[in-house]
Amino acid sequence: MAIHTYQSFSGYVSTEPVTDPTRDGTARFYARAGQRQARREQDGSFTKLPTQYMPIVAYGEAAEEAAALLNKGDNFTAEGRIRPIKYVKDGKTIEGDEFEVWKIGRRRNDADRSAQTDRAVVADAPAEAPRRSRDVPPEFASPTTSRQTPAALAL
Repeated sequence: MAIHTYQSFSGYVSTEPVTDPTRDGTARFYARAGQRQARREQDGSFTKLPTQYMPIVAYGEAAEEAAALLNKGDNFTAEGRIRPIKYVKDGKTIEGDEFEVWKIGRRRNDADRSAQTDRAVVADAPAEAPRRSRDVPPEFASPTTSRQTPAALAL
């Protein structure tokens, strides 16, 4: 059995998302996404390059999920495909690419992660677990303790 893999896209939502129905009533999500770019130099440092932007679009259940999860500025990782687009606007033919989303997940912003890490270090307490948008079946949940006691290992 083959493992199916698809293209992925990680970035941030750079415009306010728009959710409109298509002509046949299917939910449609649209936004522009940005992906920060950098080049690694020979000395190990990084040179910041211009951010690359691409439209992202989702239909049906994927559109509903994206609309529920994402706002302008949110980081995300999506699975889908890059597809060519071509349309006429104001008498001009526009050609380009867009990323069609099939599955999408929200990632914490770097600032949120840094602030949470700082609070955890200051309070000397574990970081708060991320909130889940859906219930996770118990068989997929991680165990409450990651270490086994030596007595359990001996059994």
